[in-house]
Amino acid sequence: MAHYASACPETITSAVEYACAAPSVHNVQPWSWRLQRGQLSLYVDRRRSIPVEDPDGRQLIISCGGALHHLRIALEHNLLEPIVTILPDRSEPDLLASITFRGRAHPEGSSAALFSSLERRRTDRRPFDAPPVGSMGVLSHGANEFGTSMTILARQYGSMLEHASAIATQEHRNDPDYWNELEEWIRSAGSDEGIPRDALPDALSSHESASARAFPSGHLKIERDARDHAALVLLSTPSDAPIDWLNAGQALSSVLLHATASHLASCPLTHLTEVEASREIVRDVASRSGETFQNPQVMIRIGLLESDTEDADSGYNEPVASGRRAIEDVLTIVH
Repeated sequence: MAHYASACPETITSAVEYACAAPSVHNVQPWSWRLQRGQLSLYVDRRRSIPVEDPDGRQLIISCGGALHHLRIALEHNLLEPIVTILPDRSEPDLLASITFRGRAHPEGSSAALFSSLERRRTDRRPFDAPPVGSMGVLSHGANEFGTSMTILARQYGSMLEHASAIATQEHRNDPDYWNELEEWIRSAGSDEGIPRDALPDALSSHESASARAFPSGHLKIERDARDHAALVLLSTPSDAPIDWLNAGQALSSVLLHATASHLASCPLTHLTEVEASREIVRDVASRSGETFQNPQVMIRIGLLESDTEDADSGYNEPVASGRRAIEDVLTIVH
């Protein structure tokens, strides 16, 4: 029988370290954790905001939702069931979740596969082959668990998505504040935050997808004739409030970890939902593809790398890992 547990700080600290492996917009890692009297609290750290790109903080909270789901997986692997209360205090809007712990006799069935995916998951900006037929079904179940809908966008509307991407790009093209903000989060190898320049296409490479964000030039070489055949999936929510953003982040984490466990490559795309004009086109494409929720949050490219079947020893399959902040910088333990 399950029982409430006073988990040791070492176990919780380890779980938070795994939680912080979650993806975040531009790898800003906007989370702050506090452990006190057996309760863990998750806050959004608005000091790490990107106000030009994300004035409402929507992407920050989505990112924190991803960390919260990563935490769930790490705890369950250690036979602790997290009892999560979302947005527990209206007077403290930056407190996103409070977590207590209950012992679990046995791990969840998929716990081991998802736990092993926590460290293996990477955002990969290279072009993908199409995912195998039938491989996407398992990904949607995790999204539904958090009140979020996952829709595979029909390929016949690809030109509409290219137009949406062009609109989003044009919105920022001549905005120096946007480019300065973006450049601030592009870092050299070894940094503990931001996007490694080695993970971004170089100036001579075409971007991996017509739906991808335009970044300053990096060091990643992509064949000029490479074509992207990834599936594009969209996470949407019934409304557009902070609780929806947090749930969308948990759903995003679930989809990415299940994809990794299924040996699929992935790359979240957020710029198409930043600008209202492009977000409206995404909403239209989603509706035509069968989506009923009206609030698109995050798009994800999912597929296979060509080298998965060509040269397993080439090292090509390993995308560059982004750095992570030290645990002392993100977790406060109050004794």
